[in-house]
Order: sequence, then C-alpha cells, then structure tokens
Amino acid sequence: MAEENKAVKESEAQKTGSVNISNDVVSIVASLAASSVKGVSGMVSSMSGGIAELLGKKNMSKGVKVSVSDKDVTLNLSIIVEYGAKIPDVAWEIQEKVKSEVEAMTGLNVIAVNVSVEGVNVPKSDAGKIAAQPVKSVDAAETVKDAAEELVDKAADRAAELAEKAESKIDELIDKAKEAVDETSESSDEAEDEAEDSIEITAEPDEVADEPEA
Repeated sequence: MAEENKAVKESEAQKTGSVNISNDVVSIVASLAASSVKGVSGMVSSMSGGIAELLGKKNMSKGVKVSVSDKDVTLNLSIIVEYGAKIPDVAWEIQEKVKSEVEAMTGLNVIAVNVSVEGVNVPKSDAGKIAAQPVKSVDAAETVKDAAEELVDKAADRAAELAEKAESKIDELIDKAKEAVDETSESSDEAEDEAEDSIEITAEPDEVADEPEA
C-alpha cells in the first residue's frame, strides 16, 4: 500500500513539475546528521598539503562531498573525533544516521557513506599532554640525530674533564719527584760534609806524632 501511495505521489509530482535538490542541501543535511553523533567534534575540509581545517556551522557543507547519479547518492565525509571516542563505533553510527536522515529528507537513495577521520580533538585540560590537532608523523631520523649529537657532546665533555684531571695528577707527581730529588741531593751534600770532617779529625793526631821531641 505504501509503495502504491509513493507511486501516486511521484506521478502527481511529474504532472505538476520537477523537483531538484541541490548538492549543497544534501551536504548540509549529511553534515548536521554527522555532527549530532556523540564523539564527533566537527566537520573538516581537506586543504592543500594534507592540512585539515575545522569548519564552522556556516561552512559545514564543505566537509561533505556529494556524488549523485539519478536518485542514487554517494557521500564522503571528513570529520574530527573527540579524544577518547571509539572511532569504529562513531564511524558506524555516522553512516547509519546520515543515510537515514538524507533519505528521509530528500527521497534520494544513499548507496554509500564514506567516513574519513582526519584528526582528534583534545580537551584543553589535556592540551599539555596531547596535541589538539590532526596526528602528524614523527621524523625518527631527526630524533636519532639529536640523541646522537647529545651523546657525543657528553662524551667530549667527559673526556675533557678526565684529561684535565690526568694533567693535574701528572703535575702533582712531577712536583713530588722534584722534591724527592732535592731532598736526596741535600742528604748527599750533608753526608759528604760529614765525611770530610771525619777525615780531617783523623789526620790531626798523625801530624802531632811526627813532631820531634825537645
């Protein structure tokens, strides 16, 4: 019965004129439906260089690409999800809700709703921990290079410190060696003086004995 009523309505519409629905209208309906899903932060428009721009309410239709063939429509949506949301569940709910509302409001047959998650929105309280922007790739080569340079600098500083300590220790040992040599030299001079004094004392009695008697 419902199919007969639909056929009657379409027949009456053909008699009175045609109805054209703009792609922008379909885009707005799809955007509003997607944005009402829990876990969706907003719609985004992909720009040059892969950068995603979060859209305001007035430009939400830019986050949806519509492809219409007769009464069949394919929708491609780009979104930002809230941090902590289960992305597969959010995407599935978007597909179901967008399909349902677009078909209900436009009478078109939605054959596909493709969802592209462009980034994650982080609450301000967690902004210091996680960047509130689309995920960017980390340059591993730069990270390794920086770490290697830091290690080289630390090794060079440590080597300079050890060299300075070694030089100071060598100077200390040289000074001690010089002091030991000086002490040995002084002891040798004293021994030599004592030996000479002993020889002089020993020689004096002989000289007295050689003097003639009176």
